[in-house]
Amino acid sequence: MSIRSMMLMLAVGVAGVGTANADPGATAQAPQTSSGGGFQCANKLDIQVVSCVGSIAVLPINVDIKDVGVLNDNDLDVLSDDLNDLSIKDINILDHAKILDDVQVTVLQDFLDKFLVNVSKNSIDVCTALLGIQLCK
Repeated sequence: MSIRSMMLMLAVGVAGVGTANADPGATAQAPQTSSGGGFQCANKLDIQVVSCVGSIAVLPINVDIKDVGVLNDNDLDVLSDDLNDLSIKDINILDHAKILDDVQVTVLQDFLDKFLVNVSKNSIDVCTALLGIQLCK
């Protein structure tokens, strides 16, 4: 089987996995959308969690940032936009570990440098589903 065929098969298989686990009632408000692409970030009902959902290449990505409080609409837009910029730049779709690392670093930098919220890497869960297997960082 060629690499192209395998990538197409992966894209089709993963596309259905990312949306099947979505919980539409899990956010306290409608997700904040941005103009850059597919990531949407929102405050969850639990006021200590911010959640982002989107994709990079063909990988659905879920990010939960724990113990950070509620972000305002502007901060949610900044976080979504930065993740969307990452999704455009990151073209190595075969290295899921690097993609998850890049997402985690982007979120960490936003919270520490832009929002001035003290958060550790341990508070940032970045997950994807690859061929039905849940992979987290």
